[in-house]
Amino acid sequence: MTETLTANGVEFTYHRDGDGDKLALCLHGFPDNARTFEPLIDPLTEAGYTVVSPYMRGYGPTEPAPDGDYSAGALGADAIALAEELRDREGCDDAVLIGHDWGAVAGYAAARQDPAQFSQLVTMAVPPGFSALALASPRQLFRSWYIWLFQFPGVAERVLEAEDFALIDVLWGLWSPGWTDDAHLDSVRATFRSPGTSDAALQYYRQFVNPAVKDLARNGRPTLDSLPPIDVPGLVITGEQDGCIGAGLFERAEELFSADCRVLKIQEAGHFMHRERPAVVADEITQFLEK
Repeated sequence: MTETLTANGVEFTYHRDGDGDKLALCLHGFPDNARTFEPLIDPLTEAGYTVVSPYMRGYGPTEPAPDGDYSAGALGADAIALAEELRDREGCDDAVLIGHDWGAVAGYAAARQDPAQFSQLVTMAVPPGFSALALASPRQLFRSWYIWLFQFPGVAERVLEAEDFALIDVLWGLWSPGWTDDAHLDSVRATFRSPGTSDAALQYYRQFVNPAVKDLARNGRPTLDSLPPIDVPGLVITGEQDGCIGAGLFERAEELFSADCRVLKIQEAGHFMHRERPAVVADEITQFLEK
């Protein structure tokens, strides 16, 4: 079922499944859309959750950011506001956040802004402290070539939109080697055809890089010790074969949590592990949420 609500000044469109008394807020990343969580819906609803998967700010049919803000802080504030609105609307007495890629970034930000909003946090494909870890890893800086490409206005838009968003297929192929999902990628391309989605998606990366570069010039390379801890129990998942963010960057993820945290590496999976090995990922998530 597709519904809408306004949270944090943005009208979100979201998919809703189940009628459990607990809320599972599922936030997608790039290049993707809210349908990415379809393989997890049945296991989560059977575990007693109402599952809500919104299109992130700027991803059609959700509205663009009214103030042009696509920073991690804004994404975290969205997650908190969505949880507050949805708990009231659905009558849920608890909420957990499940985030993939940029959805994981939103999850870390939300947990730092208001740890009481979510009882548990599941993140996939992006480790906490990614900026600090990437700047210390020449290999990861090379893997992140697309981030640097996205910093060039005009050029980036043309590359992203060329040949009906062929770059989406390229990135999925590089990030999850040897795996394809044509039907889902068709729906992702349809999302990116929505007016304004390309610009919003690129702004996520520009507003991530610009503050990091300024901080690097002012204060030098950041360290994990300089980051505030995350006080929400977490399950942090990486794919062994991820071509986007190397699994090695997750080795110190537990250090960023003051609450309990488990890091899980999914074998024979890449960046989109929840679609590549859905049964394994769903089982691990539901077991974690049951604790």
